[in-house]
Amino acid sequence: MKALKHGLISLVCVWALSACTEGVPSQLVQIEKAEQTLRQNAEEAIVLLQSVKNPETLPDSLRVRYALALGQAHCDAHWVMNEDTLLPYALQYYGSRDVEDTLHLMRVYKLLAYHLYDSERYKEATEMLAKGDSIAALQSDTAARIRLLQSVLDIGEGNDDFEGLLRLQKRLTAINRDSTRYADEYNSLAVLYYCTNQTDSALIALRKASEYQYAPGDSALVWGYVMRNYADMLSDSGKNREAVDLQRRVLQKFKENGDPLLSVSYLSLARYYLNMGQMDSAHYYMQKSDSVRLPSMDRDLWFSIYYLVQKTLMDYIDTRSFPIRDAAFFSNRTYNDFIRDQRVIMQKGKTQLLLQQQNMNLQLEKQKERTVFVGLISLCILLLAAVIWYLQRRKRLLIEKEEELEALRRLLQETEGADGSGNDKFVKKMLLQQLGLIRMVATNPSSDHQELLVQMGRIANKDVAADDLLVWKDLYKTIDMVYDGFYTRIGNKYGNILNEKELQLCCLLKSDFSTKEISVVIQQSIRTVYQRKTVIRQKLGMEEKEDIAEFLSKSI
Repeated sequence: MKALKHGLISLVCVWALSACTEGVPSQLVQIEKAEQTLRQNAEEAIVLLQSVKNPETLPDSLRVRYALALGQAHCDAHWVMNEDTLLPYALQYYGSRDVEDTLHLMRVYKLLAYHLYDSERYKEATEMLAKGDSIAALQSDTAARIRLLQSVLDIGEGNDDFEGLLRLQKRLTAINRDSTRYADEYNSLAVLYYCTNQTDSALIALRKASEYQYAPGDSALVWGYVMRNYADMLSDSGKNREAVDLQRRVLQKFKENGDPLLSVSYLSLARYYLNMGQMDSAHYYMQKSDSVRLPSMDRDLWFSIYYLVQKTLMDYIDTRSFPIRDAAFFSNRTYNDFIRDQRVIMQKGKTQLLLQQQNMNLQLEKQKERTVFVGLISLCILLLAAVIWYLQRRKRLLIEKEEELEALRRLLQETEGADGSGNDKFVKKMLLQQLGLIRMVATNPSSDHQELLVQMGRIANKDVAADDLLVWKDLYKTIDMVYDGFYTRIGNKYGNILNEKELQLCCLLKSDFSTKEISVVIQQSIRTVYQRKTVIRQKLGMEEKEDIAEFLSKSI
C-alpha cells in the first residue's frame, strides 16, 4: 500500500506540473499572463486577451480585470479605443460602494475618457477626466490627479471647449510640484490661454516657463517649444521686434545643436518680418528656410500647411494673384501620402498579427507536446505503481499464508506434545477437531499437510466461513468445564459490555492462544485481532499493555 500511495503522490505531482504548463490555459491564467506581458509588450498582451472567448460572460471581478487590461494595452499601443465597450461596466463596478479601489477607479476614468474621445464624444471625454479629478481630490490622491489632468492635453485637440481645458490645466499646474515638468506645464497653460484669446495671460505663463532654471536635459523642451511659442505670441500681440530678437536666440541654439527645427525657426522669422512689412527680409528668411529644410519636414503635415500658407500669402503680396496650382499639388500629395501610409500601416499590422499568431500557434504546439509527454510519464508512473502494489500484495498474502500454516502446525504440536497445561491442550484439541484439521493432517502425514493448505485456502476464500466450522455452544461448555465456569462468569459480569465476538476472543485468550493462532482460528488478520483486544481493554477500563486473560481471571 505504501508503494501505491507513493506512486499516487508522484502522479499527483506530475499532474500539478502539467496543470502549470497546460496547453489551453484557463481564462484567468490568460488574463494574468496578459497583465504581466503588458509591462513589456502591449501588442502581445492584446493578442493574448483576444484569445479569451466570450469576455462578457466572465464573472464580475474577472470581467473588469479583462476590460482594464485590454483598455490599457490599447492605450499603450496607441490603438483606437472606440471598441472598448466594457470600460463603462468597469466604471460602474469600481464606482460602487462595495468596491473601494481608488487606484483602479482612476485608471478606469482615464481609459474611459480615451474611449469616449476615440468615439468622437469629446465633451464627455473631458467631463469624465474632470469627474475623476474631483474624486481623486476628495481622496487627496495627488498622483492620480496629476495622471488624469495630464491626459487632458492628450485628448484636448479634438475638443473645442478650451475654457474647460484651461480650468483643468490650471488645476494641474497648481498641484504638480514636480520641478522637471514646470516648464512644460506653464507652456501648456500658455497655449490654452492663447486659444481662449487671453494673450496677456499666455505671455505671463510663457515668461514664467522661460525663467525656469532648467537642467541641460530640458534644453530641447525650453528652446524647441517654450521660447518658440513665446516668440510667436509676442509677434501675434504686435511685438514683432521682441519676437525677432527672441527667435534669433532660438535660431542660434538650433544651429549649435543641429536641430531639425532650424527650418521652422527661419520660417517664423520670415513671418515676423512679413508682419512688419519688410518683404526683403521676409523673402530672405523664407529662402533660408528652404535651404535647410530636411526631406522629413515635407512629411510633417503641420509644417507643410504652415509653409504653404505663408508662401501663398507672400506670393499674393508680390503678384496680387492667388494661383491654385500649388494648393492643388499639396492637396493631391497629402491625399496620396495618406493613402500610402494607411496601406503601409494596414500591411504592417497584418504582418505583425500574422507573426504573433504564428508565435502563439508555435507555443500551443509546444504545450501540446509537453502535455502528451507529461501524460505518458503519468501513465508509466501509474503502471509502475500498480505493478509494485500487485507484487507487494502477493508477497504479503504468501507471508500471511505461511504464518497461518505455521500457527496451525504449532497448535498441532502443542496438542500432541508435552509442553503446556493439560487444560489448554484439551481446549485447543477440541477446537482443532471442530475445524477438522487434526484429521486432515493425520490422514496425510507424508504430503507435508497439503490438505491443511487446501482447507486454509477454502476458509481464506470464504467458501467455508470460520464461524460455520466452529460450534461455539459446545466450546463454551468446554471452557466452563476446564476453567471453572470462565465463560459463564464473564458473561454474567461483562455480557452487557462485551459483544459475542469479544467474549469469544476472551475465551481463546484464556485458553492461552497467541495472537497469530487466534487470527488463524477466527480467520481475521493479526491487525484486526490487535484492534479487538484494544477495544476490549478500553471497554473494561484496562491499561494499554495489561493482560486480558489475567485481568478477567482476577475480576470475576
